[in-house]
Amino acid sequence: MKKLLIILLMAICAWEAWDYTHPQPVDRYVVKVTAADGDTLWHLVGDVMDREGDRRDVREVIHYAKKISNLKGDLQVGDVVLIPIEVVKK
Repeated sequence: MKKLLIILLMAICAWEAWDYTHPQPVDRYVVKVTAADGDTLWHLVGDVMDREGDRRDVREVIHYAKKISNLKGDLQVGDVVLIPIEVVKK
């Protein structure tokens, strides 16, 4: 039983090493949205990420969206938000 667990652990390590050294190709693009009444940055970014298939942490994408959109303070109606999207190519 112990040998089986060691073999399984080694196989998992080999798989992870392969996956790490052979990353999947990624499509990167920006989606432009305009804030409406009642919108929050969290919901705007989260909705676009869901629709586009981006599986990163929404907090990371919000950080970059605020940076490239030059947003300071609270989101206002009419603000243009640029959302950086990364999707693994199929």
